Amino acid sequence: MKRLAAILCALSVAAAANAAPTKRTPPPDVNTYIPEQAVQHLPTLSKQVKEVWPTFYAPNYFGALIEHESCISLTHSKCWNPTSRLKSDREEGAGLGQLTRAFKADGSTRFDALEDAKRLDAKGLNDLRWDTVYQRPDLQMRVVILMTRANWNRLDKLVADNDGKLAMTDAAYNGGIGGVLNERRACGLREGCDPNKWFGHVEKVCLKSTKPLYAGRSACDINRHHVHDVLHTRMPKYKGKI
Repeated sequence: MKRLAAILCALSVAAAANAAPTKRTPPPDVNTYIPEQAVQHLPTLSKQVKEVWPTFYAPNYFGALIEHESCISLTHSKCWNPTSRLKSDREEGAGLGQLTRAFKADGSTRFDALEDAKRLDAKGLNDLRWDTVYQRPDLQMRVVILMTRANWNRLDKLVADNDGKLAMTDAAYNGGIGGVLNERRACGLREGCDPNKWFGHVEKVCLKSTKPLYAGRSACDINRHHVHDVLHTRMPKYKGKI
């Protein structure tokens, strides 16, 4: 009996060794794959863009921005999920656009994206509060559009080229409009640097911290990657979808 068991065990090991290795499913191509959860929200996003900013030349930008902000991976449960939440003692990021509020050491509010957005559209965002934000994907999207439009308008008379202006607007969404304006000024003081161009010019003049923050990346790294990832990698696939 023991001999039979040993033979069966040996045969089992041999069979396992000869079995074809399990094939791993490759991750979706970020350049072409639109996450499943995006499909249900794109009509709402289109409606919000038409209401808030119907003349914007590149509405597909907002699909790319939301994907970048919410998707750890294209198949992650938080991807395009309005209930996704990133919370720490000093900061909270909510939903599709990772709308942020930050706190001082004493617990008081240092920054609140919802309150700032309400000043741009008090009537349209009347129902949006921190206790309702996770249940209102439509208003999350509205805030993202309003914040983007506000940054765009700050740059509108300074930068003539729409693509360059959009790149700077995206950098401002991630790192603040004040930082972009300061970097434009610094660029203008450097020989050969054109403050009206982002790629190869203003992008090379980063005044943010170079100290590693997350996974070895600094605030500068994160901000510059944000622009490239949203505009060049993710934005083209949303053309005609919004």
